[in-house]
Amino acid sequence: MEYVVFRSRPTPPRSSGFLTLLVRLLALAAAGIAMLAIVLVGLFVVLPVLFVGGAALYFYLRRQMRRAQSRPQDDIIDAEYTIVERRDP
Repeated sequence: MEYVVFRSRPTPPRSSGFLTLLVRLLALAAAGIAMLAIVLVGLFVVLPVLFVGGAALYFYLRRQMRRAQSRPQDDIIDAEYTIVERRDP
């Protein structure tokens, strides 16, 4: 076994051949394409969905508020109740 701590000779430098350079360029290009795809999906799919959802929520809440304000407010609580009589045996 060879540990980094016990090495007596220096490690050889990495090869900088054409294949290594090509692999690095392909990895960089793949990362760039992935980032571009993420940005485009966010810009053209997620952002419009957020805008439409926000507008729909705004109009829905506005309609609910108008409906609540148009109800007559006569300070009467509309509820059902039951009277329980206590009988002594």
